[in-house]
Amino acid sequence: MKGSLFYKVFGLITASGFCASLQAQYEPPDGIYPDAVFVETIKTVRWHKPEWEMVYPVIRMDDEEPLMLSFDELTQTAKNYAYNIIHCDAGWKQSRLVHADYMEGFTLNYLTDYEYSFNTLIPYVHYRIQIPNRDVALKLSGNYVVMVFEDGEEEHPVMCKRFSIAESLVTVTATAGRARQTAYQEAWQQVDFLVHTLNYPIENAYQDVQVTVLKNGQWHTALTGIKPLFVRQNELDYRQEKAALFPAGNEYRPLDIKSTRYTSTRMNAIVFEQPAYHFYPQPDEPRNTSRYLFHEDFNGKYSIQSEKTTRHDVAADYVYVHFALQTPQRFENGQVYVSGAFCNYACAPDNVMAYDRDKRQYEARILLKQGYYNYQYVFLPFKNPVMDDIFLEGTFSDTENDYIIYVYHRGRLSRYDRLIGFTVVNSLHR
Repeated sequence: MKGSLFYKVFGLITASGFCASLQAQYEPPDGIYPDAVFVETIKTVRWHKPEWEMVYPVIRMDDEEPLMLSFDELTQTAKNYAYNIIHCDAGWKQSRLVHADYMEGFTLNYLTDYEYSFNTLIPYVHYRIQIPNRDVALKLSGNYVVMVFEDGEEEHPVMCKRFSIAESLVTVTATAGRARQTAYQEAWQQVDFLVHTLNYPIENAYQDVQVTVLKNGQWHTALTGIKPLFVRQNELDYRQEKAALFPAGNEYRPLDIKSTRYTSTRMNAIVFEQPAYHFYPQPDEPRNTSRYLFHEDFNGKYSIQSEKTTRHDVAADYVYVHFALQTPQRFENGQVYVSGAFCNYACAPDNVMAYDRDKRQYEARILLKQGYYNYQYVFLPFKNPVMDDIFLEGTFSDTENDYIIYVYHRGRLSRYDRLIGFTVVNSLHR
């Protein structure tokens, strides 16, 4: 009797704690989980694999190599961070599944893999979350978010980061390049693709299949709601003239801040001002009226590197980079930002530029970890706050871009959007 009473009381405590946890969980205002960092002291947040930095945050169910989420916090003391993982639908809203449906392991896990920086002028703590790990195994495909928060405060996360797990139930063959229609040929690119369903059963492809196409992994420009032009036996045909059109944009600008001793190409000066180094690249100019020039880039991504160490994660330092964009006058109808994967392509106070009327240029001082970066200048109008990367950079159909194609399926009896296939296609390397 005492034992049964103990288990009843324990069960009530556990259930009440679980309900409280559910009530305290962060809920985005519009229901869509963002890909965002909410704390200014957290920097260099990125998905990567142990041996390769330039990956998109997608892994397959049978992938032997895990996906790694890492970040730094500019502090000298490690914090008591925890994380949970939430399953989402194709539109990044929380799915109808409960944790037990899609994961094995604990609902809440503490972040115990961290290191302190060493030999750096600006101290920081470097954290890592590996997925899957010994505490968490995910059983279903689809979209997920990792929520990181401090001291059990699930309603106040410090970050929300998206990733996806795909199955290989269908295959996708795709091409990307210059748009076919004459009106779009100079500035736009077109993605054509076929979904080979093999023996995977799909009752109604027009209603049950959702396709999302991203350019260079950026969700804020994603194309959704694309329907097949033809449905054939074992094949969905998405080769349409206007279904997947993207402004091609321009190649990203390079920034090399690996060395504090030697200036790289287009670096005017490196100056030490307590407590950090300051890098002064040559001032840039708008490229919207220039001719297209090809150069290899990372499509907005970056690589953490430092010449003084092989332990880049914990020994690369933070430095200030002084960006400058020369324009004859200030734009009165909007603001200019420095953009790239380093800021998650967002327009935020950390990467906004201020106009100096005497120098006739926009300027921004941004704190970055040593490495090799890609960046662009984007314009955000006041009246229509949609980020415009063409206004200052131009758009050319010869630009090299990656396109990622996600194929989701939800049948009549399914409770979630299953990611049944995905592929990456490059506009040059077809």
